Amino acid sequence: MYGIDFHADDYAASMENAGRILSLAQAGRIDSFSVITNMSCYEDCMEQLRRNWVHMPRKPRLSVHINLIDGFWLSSGESRQIIRNSWVGLLAAGLIPGSKREKLRGRLSAEIEAQLRAFLEQTKDLSTEEGAPLPLRIDGHVHTHMIPIVFSALMDALDRMALRERVQFIRCSAEPLWMFFSTPGVTGTISPVNLTKNLILRALSHSVRGKLRKAHIDTGYIFGLALTGEMDLKRVRLLLPKMKAYARRKNAYLEILTHPGRCLPGEISEEYGSDDRIAFLAPGRDIEYQMLEKVPEEES
Repeated sequence: MYGIDFHADDYAASMENAGRILSLAQAGRIDSFSVITNMSCYEDCMEQLRRNWVHMPRKPRLSVHINLIDGFWLSSGESRQIIRNSWVGLLAAGLIPGSKREKLRGRLSAEIEAQLRAFLEQTKDLSTEEGAPLPLRIDGHVHTHMIPIVFSALMDALDRMALRERVQFIRCSAEPLWMFFSTPGVTGTISPVNLTKNLILRALSHSVRGKLRKAHIDTGYIFGLALTGEMDLKRVRLLLPKMKAYARRKNAYLEILTHPGRCLPGEISEEYGSDDRIAFLAPGRDIEYQMLEKVPEEES
């Protein structure tokens, strides 16, 4: 299933964020983007998307961007509780055996179901270029869906909602690493944090890939972990031919994962976790936006 997908994460993190991603979609610079459903601006961002859908030169693929790090617990009803999880905390909590683990799995599954329902409700009137309903695609904010207990909770939610057959694609956050060390101009430029992220997710990807294969759900590889927040034009141009060749050899789908949707400082509020209060304002998002203005056109 070889294919290349220029993808933007985090639509609906804020109105400014959404507008930037929509502008790339309207210019034909991205093939897909993922949608956060549990921020306070979600419904306004989706109204903006529906209003602009007809103007897209080609209809982008949409994914649910499951968010268990910040935003609101949609499963808590009207209480408007804010999520305060961390990636490491979810990983560690999922390793505790017994009733506490099962209780957490149940709560995560209920929240994932609520976020899936919010996405399906807001996209039910959107269709592909062929007029078909949008396929269901799923990934996770900061790749939390790769954590074993979260992945199990996701599959629980899909089974409870009888949605497994409708799911077209779930991201497996695995990125080939060797080319970052063998490409002049890239070697030595990868941050230790992003390198560690790549290695951890690669270790988790073996189990996830096997479970997706057993469930007959498509997945692929990604390009954008080791350069998270740093997908600049120069290094993407150097690495993309190698990434494409790797995906072609594997007969695999390749997501070129970017985060071009920067927020305005005034949009940051308590619903953003401590890391996202920095990440959504990072100047690297401008760099990735500028890369997307150039590279997809060069590849077409």
